[in-house]
Amino acid sequence: MSFGESAALYALTRQAYPSEVIDKVVTILGVSSEYPVLDVGCGTGIATRQLADRGLDAVGTDIDSDMIEEARLRGKARMYHVMPADGLDFAEASFGGATAFGAFHWFSDDASVQSILRVLRPGAAFVVVNKNDAGDFRNAIVKIVGRHVALRLAHPKARYQPAEILGLNGFQAIECTVLPTVEQLSAEQAIAHARSMRLWEEVPVALRAAIEAELDDYVRGRSSASGIFERKLEVTVVSGYKLGRC
Repeated sequence: MSFGESAALYALTRQAYPSEVIDKVVTILGVSSEYPVLDVGCGTGIATRQLADRGLDAVGTDIDSDMIEEARLRGKARMYHVMPADGLDFAEASFGGATAFGAFHWFSDDASVQSILRVLRPGAAFVVVNKNDAGDFRNAIVKIVGRHVALRLAHPKARYQPAEILGLNGFQAIECTVLPTVEQLSAEQAIAHARSMRLWEEVPVALRAAIEAELDDYVRGRSSASGIFERKLEVTVVSGYKLGRC
């Protein structure tokens, strides 16, 4: 199952970013209405819509056509394109800022970062945002699934250092902010989150029901009396600027 095949599931379970995170990103971008902002790896457009709600002229791109179709159905952004990060088909210096919410680890290679750098105006910011589990939710999913399947993609962000990547690719004035938050999920949403993760592609269909039952036991055993599971997170906001002045 690709991200595209699970686009509706992804849209259902992945929550919007807290307002303080969007506040931070918008402040860093500091773009005028004259120039659009590019949201790379936008998926179903969760963060793209949040940027548009703040008055930014947001444009979303993703390599997966099903994700983009879901994003277009939900609207708000000026435009969505099916486009790889390493081949952004826009004019040089055409964006006043760029973002990558929860996806940069999939396109943090030099070719993709240079592609993003190329389409930014001089002095424009690139902001990378990631939700990182501060509790044991992700590790519990990996452990439960790993009891049944020898996982290859259990920790795709194991050697992922966005600040270092931006610095090595020529971005300047790099900063990192960590914002703690908590997401509240129903048991159904928590299990759906596991199913929307890339590691779920490695789970044979015949094993999925048993794994979901174990995940359900784990979540319900840690939920409140009202059935709410709290996922503790640290949201990292890493930013850098393209050399030069607008």
